Amino acid sequence: MEYLRKRITDMGTSAALLGAWAVLASALSIVLNASDAVDGDGPAIIRVALGLFGLAAGALYWNGHNFGRTGLRALLVWGTLQIPVYAWQPDGNPTKQLFDLVLGTSSQTVVNGNVTSFSQVGINLVGVAVVTWALTCWERLDLWRRRSIAPVT
Repeated sequence: MEYLRKRITDMGTSAALLGAWAVLASALSIVLNASDAVDGDGPAIIRVALGLFGLAAGALYWNGHNFGRTGLRALLVWGTLQIPVYAWQPDGNPTKQLFDLVLGTSSQTVVNGNVTSFSQVGINLVGVAVVTWALTCWERLDLWRRRSIAPVT
């Protein structure tokens, strides 16, 4: 527990929250989409795969290898993969992790009350927020790295 407390102090509260968000959002996305993925639903399979990547990135980030830089790079990739939106089913964006906020356009054709065609294209603002958040944490991480390798006077 002391290691975790020291790690949070060193990396900063914002960076610690980013790591916690990545682990939590990824784990919940895996749990919520696992049954549909087993049934062969395409968007659910993509969400579970992206969730596994996010979970690994969060774990790598918390591990602190290379002062957390490797994990932060993985979190940047995880956030970047969430940004593009192309949905072909009404249940939403296949790159969504837990939730999304889509800025884009959608088209839907309904015949006799049934959706026969659906398309959505845009960007996921949650992914943009995750990438922005990770980039703001980068400077703090660099400061932490420089402080730890500075000569003791």
